[in-house]
Amino acid sequence: MSGHVEDALKLAQEGRDESVRMLREFVRIPSLTGEEGEAQKYLAAILKNAGANVVMEEPDVAAIFEKFPHIAQYPTHWQHDLILPYEELPTLEGLKTSGLETVLNYNGRPNVVGQFKGSGDGRSLILNGHVDTVTIEPRGEWTRDPFGAEMENGRMYGRGTSDMKGGLLAGILAMIYLTEAGVPLRGDVTVESVVNEEHAGNGTLDLVCRGYSADGAIVLEPTNNEVAVSHSGGLYWQVTVPGRSRSPGARWKEGKLDGVSAIEKLPVVISALLELENSFNAIPSDDPMEKGRAAFSMVIGRVSGGHYETVTASEAVLRGGAYFSPVVGEIHEVMASMTAAVDEANQKDGFLKDNPARLEFLHHDDATRQSPQIPLAVALCHALQERDASSNVVAGPFACDARHLVNQGGIPTVIFGPGTIAQAHKPDEHIEVDEFLDCIEHLIAFIASWCNEAPDRTLEETAKATLSA
Repeated sequence: MSGHVEDALKLAQEGRDESVRMLREFVRIPSLTGEEGEAQKYLAAILKNAGANVVMEEPDVAAIFEKFPHIAQYPTHWQHDLILPYEELPTLEGLKTSGLETVLNYNGRPNVVGQFKGSGDGRSLILNGHVDTVTIEPRGEWTRDPFGAEMENGRMYGRGTSDMKGGLLAGILAMIYLTEAGVPLRGDVTVESVVNEEHAGNGTLDLVCRGYSADGAIVLEPTNNEVAVSHSGGLYWQVTVPGRSRSPGARWKEGKLDGVSAIEKLPVVISALLELENSFNAIPSDDPMEKGRAAFSMVIGRVSGGHYETVTASEAVLRGGAYFSPVVGEIHEVMASMTAAVDEANQKDGFLKDNPARLEFLHHDDATRQSPQIPLAVALCHALQERDASSNVVAGPFACDARHLVNQGGIPTVIFGPGTIAQAHKPDEHIEVDEFLDCIEHLIAFIASWCNEAPDRTLEETAKATLSA
């Protein structure tokens, strides 16, 4: 390890209090999905002060839909989330005709890109993270201020600490300490702070659309500082189940059932969805990255229906989500399977055959599958080993923006960052501060190593061949 890198690590160690102060400052800036502007200004200023060439641009929705029509999503806002369902794919025309463009847009919500130019002939790197966070609801279940960044027993509490302001800032601070120490880098490093990862992913997709690329990328999502090379796909969905409204005195007409509650028909749909889950989980796989986890996880999260106790419900709505392993198939194959399952349930039920339940999607994420031997993962694991840190390669348990970098951008990508997915989206979200600080130093060591090696196209082709085999 060069003296310059040791200097950067020393600066990081001496600057631990300052790193924590900056994370507290960052967490205290609310950046709920749809309201990312102030936090992006904060990060842009930090990157500029560090010497990066900073670009701030709002995602171009029309360009995203034109280039990636099969995976582009509607813009979302935490106060108006998931309100534009679709049966097949979201479309730009669907957004325009919804009348909701005034709230579902990227006005005042720019991506921030900070580029640190290398001297040349080195491997380039993207450090990617999302600045947006989910809602703080249910507010009453928090025992601390969601934006207080309170410290207790080595933990920092607040919305976004684990998901994923800790990881995003760790990447930025690694570049700050490398720059301050004067560590020469041959390859370019691009820091991407993106908007609307939650329930859309359009921030990163926009940057792929604009041509940002590199020899490798790290998505700084929470993995407890372990390396993940693949991740699940995901779906948000809803099924609208019809009924026929009748009061108790009119439910039966001339000895025949006339009033049908939509709630009575929910078990028919639920059974079909759970049978699909079981069938997917019966698919055998010899992929070592899939060992010990279910190939498909169906979550039925919400049900609503009816308006009065003494009338059969005219409609009931199921809402839920599903995560699926890459071994299950492509995202659109999974969507087609869900549609077929609901269609089959309709055909098996006398009432639903003539009054079919309707499946709609609210969001879809494609899965990623890469070889654990891609040069980026091997290099990061080596850097961690040299620091006596965990060098396990794990399967990513959650969908994230790595899918766009890998699938749409063709960029070898790992997921690596402090914090845990177990803290994401929940009250009293927190991060272990030492894990955040360790991540900064891990990244310093890795970036200096990765960016000062020439790209080895032979190794990259070997890794791709291993994956395809």
